[in-house]
Amino acid sequence: MSKVNTALQDNLFLRYSVIILGMIISCIGINGFLRPAHLLSGGVTGMSTAINFLTDINMGLLTFLINIPIFILGFIYLEKEFCIISLINMIIFSVLLGITQNIGNIIPLKDILLQSVYGGILAGAGIGLVFKTKSSMGGTDIIAAILKIKKNIEMKDTTLSINFLIVAIGAVLFGLDLALYTLIAMFINASAMNLVKDAMNSQKSVMVISKESDLIAKNIMQDLVRGVTFLEAEGAYTHEKKKIIYCIVATNEIPKIKEIALKYDKKSFISVNDVTEVKGRGFKEKYL
Repeated sequence: MSKVNTALQDNLFLRYSVIILGMIISCIGINGFLRPAHLLSGGVTGMSTAINFLTDINMGLLTFLINIPIFILGFIYLEKEFCIISLINMIIFSVLLGITQNIGNIIPLKDILLQSVYGGILAGAGIGLVFKTKSSMGGTDIIAAILKIKKNIEMKDTTLSINFLIVAIGAVLFGLDLALYTLIAMFINASAMNLVKDAMNSQKSVMVISKESDLIAKNIMQDLVRGVTFLEAEGAYTHEKKKIIYCIVATNEIPKIKEIALKYDKKSFISVNDVTEVKGRGFKEKYL
């Protein structure tokens, strides 16, 4: 685990500084861009808005009531620390939403497309920062976390699916045009959340085919301190036996891998692929 990630876990002041910063950014996205354009936000907040439109029940009360069954599931399937912190965060987030509810008055923006785009970016980036501290703001984030851990369904996919339902409700209540703009904002929200959540924790798989596999592998292990696996292979045309070098490295280590391979064999064949998740020695595990 990286020093940065460890500090976020162990230092309570630093952890809540990041959490509150994420919440403030998310609140600005919701109250500064989405609400002034009459766009529904995602998750429980969006559900509460839709129900409030029909029943006129207090938004805060609706948000709390919807969260009760969600948190019960969270305490059953997720780490207790995660759920307790999420419960505290939900209360803080509600307060910050109230404080910033009129911030849209000082943002002179009337273009609904820009509001949906930047509202989605800010709201998603803020949530991503909160997730980076191994906590959430409750709501549908809890459901997404359960499905990620139990079924390995990406959080952005769960969030987007739930929000499709909210968009459908919005289309009935507020009209199709606003519902479609809401969908744009929600898609950007989910993408920004995933990008920020996994920032600085990106890996690639590398395969190198070369006649100098032993030398290249030795240098990768020495210079990058990364494990290397040899895969036995055979050329389909020449039937020549070969060793394929396979290893997982951080994204910023790719240039060094290429440099090492080409240093010993100018004709090295190098393949680089994205990796969604890595568990093992030398890599920081993604909690969500």
